[in-house]
Amino acid sequence: MIDFLATEIGPRTAGSPAAGRAAEAIAEALRAIGLTPRMQEFPLLGYEADEPELEVAGERLSAGPCVYAHPTPDEGVAGRIRKIGEQPRDFGNGKPAPAFAVEDENGRELGRIYANPVYGEAIPFLSLQHLQITVGPTVYVSVDDGERLVALEGAPARLVVRGRFVPGLQERNVLAELAGSSDETVVVSAHYDSVWRGAGAIDNASGVESLLRIAEALTGGDHPRTLLFIAFGAEEPGLVGSRYFVHEAKLRGELDRIVGVVNLDCVAHGEPLELMVGPDELRGRALEHIARLGLDQRYRLEITTPGPGTDHYWFAQEGIPAVSVLHFPYPEYHLPKDVPELADERKLADATELAHALVESQLARPVVRG
Repeated sequence: MIDFLATEIGPRTAGSPAAGRAAEAIAEALRAIGLTPRMQEFPLLGYEADEPELEVAGERLSAGPCVYAHPTPDEGVAGRIRKIGEQPRDFGNGKPAPAFAVEDENGRELGRIYANPVYGEAIPFLSLQHLQITVGPTVYVSVDDGERLVALEGAPARLVVRGRFVPGLQERNVLAELAGSSDETVVVSAHYDSVWRGAGAIDNASGVESLLRIAEALTGGDHPRTLLFIAFGAEEPGLVGSRYFVHEAKLRGELDRIVGVVNLDCVAHGEPLELMVGPDELRGRALEHIARLGLDQRYRLEITTPGPGTDHYWFAQEGIPAVSVLHFPYPEYHLPKDVPELADERKLADATELAHALVESQLARPVVRG
């Protein structure tokens, strides 16, 4: 599935025909395992990114588009840069990521420049502060260029953003249920979309591959609780598919049946082995499985509480015990260089075995909600 999604299909941005082909491929893989998948469709305001332009003090800087950023006029906007704040950065050098405004002579903001808030180069990313309707012309620069811009405050800058909003699209989550003795349900999930120009082998064809391995291992047996496998669409523009699923389930009175979530994202490359996990009881179980499998001897561990970075987040916000398993970050993140050759079978197998153990644990005895 890593090869197929990343190479045969390639970039599969939310709402695109390529994303639709990816969903169908995943559904077919679930059928081959013996499950009966269904599509949960939802409307989507899409976004077509394009190559932005950024010049500061006469120097052209590499810039990545910000999803749902409103465009500038064709000629761009020109002003001077001013540092306006910082975003926390949990990875890489750990320093906060500076944020800058491009302002006119009256101090009016014309555009915005964010340093990469994760790791490495100028990547396509989403706004961490604003929803779609409030994202002005914005670009991302590399970690290094963000640090250089701090010393260039007041320098002249020119910014061109060419992204387009695309209304009327359809996206879908791929769902497959394996009934157990109880309708209490454990969700196993991964997203399948990728970023602009990104093949997304690690992010997140690797998570889909892991999900399918777990589904194959669990299909055919009897389980005390029900399993629901979900391949989420539209994760990259802000966890849209998982948010839609959770809100619909809550509206329809179905969310209370979900007793746990195990999510897989970026599981075949990168350091450290990270778990976003809560509440404390589930964290304790995860640490026990890590020790039993010897993963604490092979990897540096990063254990955090559930945050808004992956699809388990909306479940955790509703008090559902949830964990997301990752090997993260890695230098090729969100870049065209995220290709199948990066996939490390040992890391993929270890993450899958850990996630499988956490699924089995919650099937046998759900964690008490936090």
